[in-house]
Amino acid sequence: MRPLIYHTDKDLVCSLRQGDIKAFDELYFRYLPKLLGFAYRYLSDEIEAEEAVQVIFIKIWERRKTLNENRNFKSYLFQSVKNQLLNKLRDQKKNCTIEEIPEKYCVSTDNVFEKLSFKELQHTTTALIKSLPKTQQKVFLLSKFEGLSNEDIAFQLSLSKRTVEHHIYLATKFLKGELIHKVSIYGPLILFFFSS
Repeated sequence: MRPLIYHTDKDLVCSLRQGDIKAFDELYFRYLPKLLGFAYRYLSDEIEAEEAVQVIFIKIWERRKTLNENRNFKSYLFQSVKNQLLNKLRDQKKNCTIEEIPEKYCVSTDNVFEKLSFKELQHTTTALIKSLPKTQQKVFLLSKFEGLSNEDIAFQLSLSKRTVEHHIYLATKFLKGELIHKVSIYGPLILFFFSS
């Protein structure tokens, strides 16, 4: 049995900062299965997913003295893995030649207009999100793009849960209204996305 299984993440991070290997082991075993599943969804390769997660745990051990025990460790961990995966995918794209692209990923000419319209929607959405007030923008991105719960966002940004809910409501209302006016072809899609 793991000796520190009932300790909080905060307590474990405090111990880890002091070089406690048992605290490190507990955090490792606590989050490893979920992180591997998360990484596998991005990479679809078990070995590469495991490698990406291992790199993050090595970095955590190496930088243990700089960890902030008041920060949400779970969010920090998942964000670190996500950044590692995005860097890995970006590096893979740099090395990819056109001959290596599987046939199933090739876009038919029938889908070109649809792809371009969707790209336009992405650019428009990104610009609108950047125009939100800073706190509202942070809350919205953490909720919709990083999948954090309202409680986690409230803790991470030192806000009340009610304030977080209000920011999400205002951002969603603004974006939904703007996008429906700007890109009417995607109106139903937008309503579906923002209603969740």
